[in-house]
Amino acid sequence: VNTTLHGASNNTGKDNYVVLDAAGHGSLVGIFLNIDNATARWYAEGDDMIFIDGEAWPPSYHGTGSEEIFGGGACPTAEYAGPYTGFHLIGNLDYSGKISMYRFYVNDPVRFRKSIRMTIEHGHANNFGNDYSSTAFWYQAEPHKPFGALPAALARRPRDGADPHDRAFASLIALRPKLLALWFQSIRADK
Repeated sequence: VNTTLHGASNNTGKDNYVVLDAAGHGSLVGIFLNIDNATARWYAEGDDMIFIDGEAWPPSYHGTGSEEIFGGGACPTAEYAGPYTGFHLIGNLDYSGKISMYRFYVNDPVRFRKSIRMTIEHGHANNFGNDYSSTAFWYQAEPHKPFGALPAALARRPRDGADPHDRAFASLIALRPKLLALWFQSIRADK
């Protein structure tokens, strides 16, 4: 979801990036959030909001972004891994490139009886157009609301970037045919 809005406040949460939207009875267990920041500036992850059981504004949980969800302060420049929170991918020191973080709600579960909608602003009041993706983990009693169709594989592929992780992956992909040929050669030699 890429949306750019201009305004001073976000008092509905309706245009936020949606991490999880589920109906039924359950508990949020954890999330991975990935941001592909196309600009060499602060990616402004924005406020996180968790709406429980169909509630309207304001949500039960209204945080200030990575500071509270992932324990990382505003846009950390070093990767770290804790037992429940962490930033396991930092693309560049100038905040550009791919950033990936996680949070597991082991000690502070988020329970819902009817529904849950977890969102995060992309920028303050959704004023940035970065590329977001996420994975949510939750337990839920059946029945559940149908899941949406996944986009085609090419549409899910991350943008090719210039950060160190992208360059390393591109090099590995370029070496793959050679590595496979060497592996097959070694198998034949063992016979």
